[in-house]
Amino acid sequence: MKVAIILTFSVILLTTVFSNFAEAESGVYIPDHEYTGFFDSDGMYTVIAGIKNQENFAVVPTLTVSINDGGKIISSDYEFSTIMPHQMLPMKIKLPEITSESPILEEPIITYTKSENKFSGGYVIYDDTLIIHDDASLTGKIRNGGEEIFENFRVYALIKDKNDTILDVAFSDKFDMMKPGDVFDFKLLAASYIADDVEYYSCFSFGDDAIMPLTVKKGDGEMTFRYTANAWFKDGTFNSDETVLTLYSLNGFQMPVIGSFEFPTNSISEKYDVVLDGEKFEIGASSKDPKIKITEQIETLQSIDEMGNWHLYFEVPSGFQGNVSISGFMKNDGTITVPDEIDLTNLVYYEITGGEVKQILAKPNEASLQVLIESETDGHLMIKMNEFLLRPFENDEYVAVTEMIPELATEDKTAYIITDSFSFDKGKTITIPFTAGTEKIEIFGSYVVPEFNHIVMIILILGIIGMIVFSKRTNSISNLFYNRL
Repeated sequence: MKVAIILTFSVILLTTVFSNFAEAESGVYIPDHEYTGFFDSDGMYTVIAGIKNQENFAVVPTLTVSINDGGKIISSDYEFSTIMPHQMLPMKIKLPEITSESPILEEPIITYTKSENKFSGGYVIYDDTLIIHDDASLTGKIRNGGEEIFENFRVYALIKDKNDTILDVAFSDKFDMMKPGDVFDFKLLAASYIADDVEYYSCFSFGDDAIMPLTVKKGDGEMTFRYTANAWFKDGTFNSDETVLTLYSLNGFQMPVIGSFEFPTNSISEKYDVVLDGEKFEIGASSKDPKIKITEQIETLQSIDEMGNWHLYFEVPSGFQGNVSISGFMKNDGTITVPDEIDLTNLVYYEITGGEVKQILAKPNEASLQVLIESETDGHLMIKMNEFLLRPFENDEYVAVTEMIPELATEDKTAYIITDSFSFDKGKTITIPFTAGTEKIEIFGSYVVPEFNHIVMIILILGIIGMIVFSKRTNSISNLFYNRL
């Protein structure tokens, strides 16, 4: 049994930091010795790396991977999880389309966007609970030392040998939620074929699953959707009436994996069916056994998320290679209209000083959120915003207008520009000042969801419930700046 001692990890990490300091004092990059490609035990070309964030803010990196495959350049872009400041994110990409015997991995190209802080304050506990076992797996404990709740994340790490060469990237099972102060056990596994060479794990990082975008031609336009899976999908095409999407898929693993697709919604009546046409391993077969041919409709699970997108889940069999046909797509039918107002009083999280909130109304057709209050003194309204219901304008700003009781008003209305860095998936809290006698606060934004011409009622309500309600366990108010007009 190997005990992962804090000193070992500290020396390794400090060595990495100082050796790369001259190379990149700032920016996002991959150290030369931590970007490599090889054929794995299943014969699939795999690229592994550690992406380093030297900026003083969190980033979402996009990596362009290019390979010279026998004279043909194959290049793809991959967007990864948020990397916290001055941390490294381990990554692994499988590329079954690489077929030449000696492919050449070209220099990586990285771009990035600034991100909200995800998993800020999360860390691995370096003590005698961090152990590398005889089978080369690692167990230990992680802690949420930050002030925010972590959701839907994994622990990632690079696996290295005694020469500091990267052998693989390991990741834990997914954690659904981790509250501030929580301590969880985690486990990382090494593939059996590298077990004897594993010396240590490094560059521990918290991250969510990388989401792969695909764009396919649909009629005279295009449709972009996303998927997460350990299988690989490409070459999407629609049939002539735009109801069936066919993709090529390959699962290089000796086990079934789950594919999760996110599609823009065109109708509340859309129901997807999935047919697999290709070959797979029989149950219990090894990689040396011949595959069997299949053409079969498989079971699916379908749901609507808080953004009004369809989510489709289905199992990709062990070693599957072939076509996946997804039918059930419809044209936008606009069968249900959006009401003029929706009462959200019991669904929106808010805090108020100097008054009392009487009612909160969504005004979808006016792109506003209306808050009716009774105010005895000057105060502030802190409210959780939701970009599905009310997105900011193109400059990432909202406009808030406060309105006084007519007999108390010295001026009819006061307007503020509310600025922040808004997150598409979680939203932000904003704070609006008001004076004694204010009876209404209305927040305006740009309520435009590009994927939909009409937002159906049920999607809107699901979005409100899923996105605006959030835990009252946190009282933090993030990053607010407001300027009076």
